[in-house]
Amino acid sequence: MIESDAPRRGAPADVPDPLLGRVLNERFRILETLGAGGMGRVYKAMQAPLDRLVALKVLNPQYSGEGKDPGFQKRFFLEASVTAKLRHPNTVTVIDYGKTEDGIYYIAMEYLEGLTLSQLLTQEGPLPWERALAIGQQVARSLREAHKVGLIHRDLKPANVMILNQESDHDVVKVLDFGLVKSFAGDASMKEDTTLTQAGVILGSPQYMAPEQARNIADPRSDVYSLGVVLYQTLMGRPPFQAAQSIDVIVKHINEPPPPFHTMWPDHDVPAEVEALVMKCLAKRPVDRYASMDAVLQGMRAAASASGVSGVFATRTGLNAVGSGPHSGIHTGPHHLGSGPTPAPNTMALDISVDEAGGLPLRKSNKGLGIALFGASLLVGLSVAGFFVLRGLQKPPVEPAPSTPAARAAPPPAREPAAVAEAPAVAPPPARLQPVRFEVTSEPPGAEVLVDGKVRGTTPMTLTHTPDGPGLAEVEVSFALDGFQPLSKVFAGEPGQTLLMNIKLARIKKQAPKPAPKAPASQYKDNPYQ
Repeated sequence: MIESDAPRRGAPADVPDPLLGRVLNERFRILETLGAGGMGRVYKAMQAPLDRLVALKVLNPQYSGEGKDPGFQKRFFLEASVTAKLRHPNTVTVIDYGKTEDGIYYIAMEYLEGLTLSQLLTQEGPLPWERALAIGQQVARSLREAHKVGLIHRDLKPANVMILNQESDHDVVKVLDFGLVKSFAGDASMKEDTTLTQAGVILGSPQYMAPEQARNIADPRSDVYSLGVVLYQTLMGRPPFQAAQSIDVIVKHINEPPPPFHTMWPDHDVPAEVEALVMKCLAKRPVDRYASMDAVLQGMRAAASASGVSGVFATRTGLNAVGSGPHSGIHTGPHHLGSGPTPAPNTMALDISVDEAGGLPLRKSNKGLGIALFGASLLVGLSVAGFFVLRGLQKPPVEPAPSTPAARAAPPPAREPAAVAEAPAVAPPPARLQPVRFEVTSEPPGAEVLVDGKVRGTTPMTLTHTPDGPGLAEVEVSFALDGFQPLSKVFAGEPGQTLLMNIKLARIKKQAPKPAPKAPASQYKDNPYQ
């Protein structure tokens, strides 16, 4: 099923929705329509007896009923069952799912208020690279959990990424719509049934699908590709490939390289390291992409660090600072998996602390603020006390004698130009050295890469190293892989260079067991125990 990323529309206004006001299974009272997609509609509903708002996804009637389309029914419940297993805070929470007596299939999810990334980009245009990475790293963490339990999303796109504001936390991400999820490992009961797909039907959204998905082939690196397309659009304002027909977009994904950033936006300020990160995600061959979401996250940290941002992805603040849109921040309002009325603008400045353990940005508590204020006041007090102590030890300055009118009237003696003392020239600050980029691959791939004893990722990966001074920059890199001999190499390059490094690992040879010593010959010719 090919789905477009166009705004989803509900039923025509003159056709009343029979589900509005209905209570499903005595638990969910449907209040209003939020949006519609290829498989069903999404409603705002109230859950009893908790009086909790939920988003209720209902399968379209043409797919309901026994024998009508069992593939869609299976996929619908597959989405519910597998999404319910995911617990990451950047993944939408499934509360309940089921079927009514008259054949209505539904999934109850947490109700989210905010905008989809697609709506945010429509309103504000391209986002600053720091903010784009802050959103992208949360998407990567959500997908990392899904991949670890053997699931791939297959339909990642801006319309399936929700951007929320939660109290002091801004740009909180929720990944939605695991309707095309597929199992690639683990529980055999989760593997996609052959009845879920039809011959000649492509599953996904053409503008965001990996080249191999055109052949209905997918693994975790297919989600890496889709994340690369999302990052490309977030930074440049449009996806890398566009065409009037879906099949033409798919052909471009298969054959054409993504356009460089400068051809899309000549005056962009995206660092080269961030562009390289996106282009690595968009490699045509899965083997040339990041091997996992862990590697993507490591690549994001390395790109941010090489661009002068360490530990956090902080956006610029103030009006008109975000992208080319008319407002900064995001506009909050009740949206879930669909379009709705444009909410009022809300100015926001993002300050996200990355939770390296894989969670949401960390909120700053009032207790931590009190400690910080106390420490600041203590430092100010000590500084003031030290100033007065030093002032008391110094001798008072001698007041100069007041000048007389005659002295003021006398012209100063003329000075020769050569005698005028010139202020010492201030040496310009040293130019910032460009990092050396090493595109590291190994045979076989998947080797752990260590620098100074710290794991930097797994091959294939991009390793950046900022030299201490001009000249040749050297860094010692170690490789480790189960079943292969560990290896250390010294990489060297000039600042600003990009070098391709391929490492061949030697397999550990197993020593043949020594033959057991022969037992002494028995003195009997016929020994029944030998």
